[in-house]
Amino acid sequence: MSEERTQACAALLKQARVVIDTDGTGEAGLEKIKTLLVALADRGEALFPLSDFAMPNAQGRNHILALEDGDGMGLYLTINMPGKEAAPHDHGIWCVNAAISGREVNRFYRRTDDGSRAGYATIEPIGEVMVEPGHGMAMADHAIHETMVVSDVPSVELALYGYALARFPSVVWFHPEFSSVRAMPSRRAEAA
Repeated sequence: MSEERTQACAALLKQARVVIDTDGTGEAGLEKIKTLLVALADRGEALFPLSDFAMPNAQGRNHILALEDGDGMGLYLTINMPGKEAAPHDHGIWCVNAAISGREVNRFYRRTDDGSRAGYATIEPIGEVMVEPGHGMAMADHAIHETMVVSDVPSVELALYGYALARFPSVVWFHPEFSSVRAMPSRRAEAA
């Protein structure tokens, strides 16, 4: 990894930590972090030339850029191929994305049932954001979204998560056509 990229990614984590310590991870704090991440992504090819990163073998690939010490944040470069999609899901932790190239639509949902029936869930759409160069998205803890790459070139993005991927809480997947939900095991116990 280039020294300039290493320093820029470490600086982003430090700036994000200051925002979190000052403003928290509510909407205002995450919007500030999104502004920082979009500015870093805008440095595109200078800091993140695709020749430095392996392309996906299938639909998508994550590359670690920087990890905060302890139980902290993880910054990744993601490459998702045209047409890649992810069903509605809840990461269980906040995330912020900013595009270097390509276009990915993020559709957001609200859960409409009370969660009292195991394996059952209903959701309804509440909005969408296009993640493309110059634009990002911020998503709070337990927000539900689905993604689809809508460009004819790969979507290359920076993704900052509240925890490193190896320490993710349980990810919950929603299947609206069946009114069903399933939770994947948390990675946190494995990473401890």
